[in-house]
Amino acid sequence: MKKGLKYILIYSITAGLVLVMIGFSSVKRSVRKISEVLVEIESKDGNYFTDKAEILSMMNAQDSDYVLGSTIGRLDLKQLELRIESHPFVKNADVYKDIKGNLMVKVEQAKPIGRILGFEGSGRYIDEEGYLLPVTARQTARVPIIELERTLDWEENITETPYGEDLLELLTFIQRDKFWNAQIAELVIEKDGEIVMLPQVTKQEIAFGMPDNYEKKFRKLKLFYKEILPNKGWNTYSSVNLKFKDQIVCN
Repeated sequence: MKKGLKYILIYSITAGLVLVMIGFSSVKRSVRKISEVLVEIESKDGNYFTDKAEILSMMNAQDSDYVLGSTIGRLDLKQLELRIESHPFVKNADVYKDIKGNLMVKVEQAKPIGRILGFEGSGRYIDEEGYLLPVTARQTARVPIIELERTLDWEENITETPYGEDLLELLTFIQRDKFWNAQIAELVIEKDGEIVMLPQVTKQEIAFGMPDNYEKKFRKLKLFYKEILPNKGWNTYSSVNLKFKDQIVCN
């Protein structure tokens, strides 16, 4: 019995020492100063709408409280993430500490898939989730141009309307298809909501109709490019109409 009590006492003391060491280590880490801020900005297509200097400025709350040199324990990492995510082109931000005392910042950018001309001043980008982003002089994204001939009531996201939901699906389809992403240069949204597309290479205007049944319409358009134009001549037609079911009307 005494031997058992001896082992229990030894285990208790050992466990207590481990807890003390863990607590001491945690306190030591909390008072360690940030030696470096390492910023990694992810870009899917090579476009950078922000940079390290801008991210650091936002983390420092416009230079009112400096992160570099601060102790790790006094930093609110969630607050720092929220500051970074307030940037219109930042989709997500992760801020965490490494064992060397560095502050790691990973930034995921929003990806534009279309650019609206003349929408509230200089225009707006549309990102993958439908959000309207400002046009910036820092970077220009090579995406289809969208010209509006009608007023569309969007404030923050084009999915605020059913028409915008359909338009986002159409833009997403174009962006994900290498051929159409390279070929479709501009979309003109007419007053009745129908879309006319202007290609990058050939001269024919594409009467696309409403932004629906887009997969079937693009299959017909590919047929027009692969079989009709090579046989009839690339400059024979000035327009191609995809609006009619199971028909391609060329003029």
